[in-house]
Amino acid sequence: MKIMSDTVKMIAVLTIVGLISGGFLTFVYEQTISKAERKSLESLRKAIFVVLPEAVDYQELKLADQILYQGIDKSGQKVGLAFLVEGSGFQGKIEIMVGVDQDLSRLQNIQVLESVETPGLGGKITDQEFQDQFKGIAARPKITYVRNRNPVTPKKPGEIDAITGATISSKAVADMINKEIVRVWEALQ
Repeated sequence: MKIMSDTVKMIAVLTIVGLISGGFLTFVYEQTISKAERKSLESLRKAIFVVLPEAVDYQELKLADQILYQGIDKSGQKVGLAFLVEGSGFQGKIEIMVGVDQDLSRLQNIQVLESVETPGLGGKITDQEFQDQFKGIAARPKITYVRNRNPVTPKKPGEIDAITGATISSKAVADMINKEIVRVWEALQ
């Protein structure tokens, strides 16, 4: 009987220790994930106002598998749409917030939110100089890129300069935006 009694005590103690440990881990996880989610939502909100500079507020529009952010100016007028695009660059995932005008014909701005591209090369997609090329450019028929442009050659509508040594990253950004604009356009029709 003593052996059975010791076994029951051991099982009871291990069960209690397991429950306490599990409860503590769950608590820590919940605290951590909510902070991460809050930070992510705040960076998303800031990005919406960066890519839709005239907006002072926004409304979420849910499509089948996409969320659009309808920018609203101080007089209550619609000033454009913002949406997230994700894809792969040379090294891995790229996530960009894109702002377009109401009819999806012109980009207002972009902001790279996440990139694991090679620092000094593809990582330059996060540089303001690269992102500023997208301000006000024609989004349709599509955004194109040019490698090693002669400085005296004028840009065509919807054209950006690829980053020297990082054409794959530049192409990835343009392709992701083009693809998503078509998807959003079709979903809104």
